[in-house]
Amino acid sequence: MADLLAPTLGPIGGIVANQRDVTNKPELLDDSATAIRRILNLGDPRMDVGAMLMRSMVWRVVQRAGDGGATAAVLARAMYREAMRMAAAGINVMRMSKGVNLGVERAIAALQAQARPVTGENELAHVALTVIREPDVAALLGEMSYLLGPDAHVSIEKYVAPYLHRTYHQGANYRAQIASMYLYTDPVRKTAVLPAGAIALVDGKLDQLDQIVAILDSALKTGAKSLTVVAASFSDEVIGVMVRNSRGAANAQNGKNGKSDQDKARKLTITGVKFKDVGDERREAYDDLAMLTGATVLGRAWSKPVEMVGPEDLGRVVRAEFGSELLTVAPERLSPAAHEKAAELREKLARTTLDDEARPLLVKRLSAMTGGMGVLKIGTDSKLDREVMAQSAERALKVLSAAQHGGVAPGGGAAFLHCIPALADVEADEEVAFGVEIVRRALAEPMRVIADNAHVPSSSVVLDQVQRAGASATYDVLDKRVVDAYEAGILDVVDVLSTVLRTAASGALMALTTDTIVYHKNPEQAFTP
Repeated sequence: MADLLAPTLGPIGGIVANQRDVTNKPELLDDSATAIRRILNLGDPRMDVGAMLMRSMVWRVVQRAGDGGATAAVLARAMYREAMRMAAAGINVMRMSKGVNLGVERAIAALQAQARPVTGENELAHVALTVIREPDVAALLGEMSYLLGPDAHVSIEKYVAPYLHRTYHQGANYRAQIASMYLYTDPVRKTAVLPAGAIALVDGKLDQLDQIVAILDSALKTGAKSLTVVAASFSDEVIGVMVRNSRGAANAQNGKNGKSDQDKARKLTITGVKFKDVGDERREAYDDLAMLTGATVLGRAWSKPVEMVGPEDLGRVVRAEFGSELLTVAPERLSPAAHEKAAELREKLARTTLDDEARPLLVKRLSAMTGGMGVLKIGTDSKLDREVMAQSAERALKVLSAAQHGGVAPGGGAAFLHCIPALADVEADEEVAFGVEIVRRALAEPMRVIADNAHVPSSSVVLDQVQRAGASATYDVLDKRVVDAYEAGILDVVDVLSTVLRTAASGALMALTTDTIVYHKNPEQAFTP
């Protein structure tokens, strides 16, 4: 399995060709996570145990860190081979395992000492390019991550033809649908754009006429020019009242009914939307939007009934816009409570791993509190290529988040190479020291594989040159010379490298220390390891 993934390392890495069936052309992959998921069994249960261990380890690395699957495979193979030689020589496996863990922690401390903060979108683009080998996509991802911050909320949309574009949406953004086509201000473009005005939040059905009348009266008393109503659902009667009392562009054809300009001036520009999220996600969307706008969430068992709404229960917005199934709200001003909630969400994110299922929701809520999200639109001719590119972009965003949080270090395997001196003076008894030596030797393997993939004549000479050149040096296999990693833009993310090293050591030790394997007669197959 490591032999399959190792050729994909580096800018001159190879391609894994996967023939799904004889009717279609082979799928060409340069991504370890996608390639490893395509393998369900090797046809021999004795081989499958090792294959699935490696498959699970690589997938776990990619889920946690966004990248580094092939590097983890190479490191695990190197540590396992070296450990097997020492075990064959009579070294106690458990004592040796203790040394491996000690060496890994020392190496991670050395990695963190190399970390430098990211200084701009160009560096982020270089980092993204290590994950997705499309320079144009990597450049856009670097820009979006830089502008939106380390916990950027980026939605990826797929197109059925070659296409690449990005857009930004300021304000709080929520997935929604409009209550009626007659509430668009621009029915041709299917958008509703409302100027500064009021917003009403109803966590439940809006199906009584006295409810919508009370909301409209309260909005008029505030002097608002527009009204946005968010509810779980709208009855036809309520929609009719909203349409008749709105002066939106969709009602321009009704101007022939003879009503005076003074009568129209008393009307509001009105729209109504429904959140598409359900359950806890919808409840939190209501709570966050109420905190941002100062509105009261009406219709709940413990809150004020909708028909008793007053002007003080409506929130204030500078702008509200609906389009492309997205409601965008720009609040008038952020309250202290909103700032506190944003700080609380950041703390939760800091404690949440990249593969945690709760993380996307936290990122979405934080983007609403801090006011911004991006949409990356990607299209290719092939459905498979489109899926792989979208998945690679999602993983690249994880890596860019880790880069902004934990910093970057020299890429191309050089960061691991520069950790080797830190393991030279570890004090431990002989058998534990052998474990440290296993890690020390394995740290050179990623750069050696990258050099071999590029057909560099002597990888050992390259490794020696990089070590002598200093802590910021790496080897550029395209130009065939030692360079400063930061000037050349050859960078790796420290948090990703730490996850890779820990997971690789864990996988190698599991294979080394397992004494008994139980085979299932009919093992289950899963696409997700």
